[in-house]
Amino acid sequence: MSAILLKTIPFIFENKLWIGFFKHKLTLLISIIASLVIPWSIFNFFSSNVKAAYDSNFKNTEIATASLQNAVSFSSLFEGSNKFLIFVLIQMLTVYFSNKTIEHFSGIRIKMSGKELIQSQIRSIWVSGRNWLLNLVIGVGISILLGVFGPKFLEDWLKWAVSCYFMGYLFFDNYNNTFGLTIKESSFVIRKHFGAALAVGIVANILFILPFIGALFVSFICSVAATWYMHTSEDNHVGEVAFKD
Repeated sequence: MSAILLKTIPFIFENKLWIGFFKHKLTLLISIIASLVIPWSIFNFFSSNVKAAYDSNFKNTEIATASLQNAVSFSSLFEGSNKFLIFVLIQMLTVYFSNKTIEHFSGIRIKMSGKELIQSQIRSIWVSGRNWLLNLVIGVGISILLGVFGPKFLEDWLKWAVSCYFMGYLFFDNYNNTFGLTIKESSFVIRKHFGAALAVGIVANILFILPFIGALFVSFICSVAATWYMHTSEDNHVGEVAFKD
């Protein structure tokens, strides 16, 4: 995986994978509007309800409260704390560069219908929300366990590693969705490639440190790297079956 990540940027420029992206104007406009409105509404709903639940059950638990406040802080959105929401916002870029990578290796042109684009966006919202919640729950668990048993210095590192895995997971799920795998099937496949998902997530989290432009870099570097890796793995698929019913 590390070798692929190092070669990803030269690969993108050598094959000019960005060509053609801005030709899909109507689809892009609809997707952008949907990706802006729907995720904010869902994220706000979940964050407010989860916060209310934690306030009632862990009102006197400083560790849980602090972890939750950090996880749902809107002010830290582009600083990297809420990367799962950003992934939804860049989903169309992720899908495009993943598809172009598949086309390069298979020689097959991938055509997505409007229905498939909407399905891809909805799935990204669902899986991102699921991963955000799992990351939150595991993070609170780590804080509580290390707060009681220690060593405390491992807390930030473990929580960061967990967030890296769940972030990398999203790019691999995007590949699996291209070939019709259900979320459950995709989860099984991704667990087999835990190290690769973690590596992609590490790169994504580092790039997210860059305000605004980091999300753009993540969309094409991580999607291309994850797709390239899966194409060379034992769980690869032929391009002809991409988005086939």
